[in-house]
Amino acid sequence: MATTKKEVASDEQEQTVQTTEAQSDATAQAEKILADAKAEADKILADAKAKAAAGAEAAKDTAKAEADIPVDPGERLVSIRLFKDNDKYKDDVFVAVNGERVQIRRGETVLIKKKFADVLEQSMKQDVATANMIERESSEFEAKAAALKL
Repeated sequence: MATTKKEVASDEQEQTVQTTEAQSDATAQAEKILADAKAEADKILADAKAKAAAGAEAAKDTAKAEADIPVDPGERLVSIRLFKDNDKYKDDVFVAVNGERVQIRRGETVLIKKKFADVLEQSMKQDVATANMIERESSEFEAKAAALKL
């Protein structure tokens, strides 16, 4: 069984052809797998974009619907800070409007609904008006008392 150089060369060439065919088959399979993966990735991406677009549209619709709802000006939040000392103005302030109530800490800046701030402002205006009336009536009384020499 002597093998000739021609037979060895032929065997080597046949092995090379088989190896090349195997590599071609493997390359073809890999390319097919890659193409399938790319197609699947494109499908997933398209689905995600569609869902994102639908979510964005729903958010726009919600925002538009909320914008169409009239906002009660009294429900707007405003910042307020109430004076605090260690004497008469040391306790928190309780405010109620139409059954809704809030307790406001003195000496701190807090956010409250405008309707509560309006009540506080009206209360301060009334306090000033009351103080002015007391002062005016007291002055009148003192003037009348002096005229009557009392």
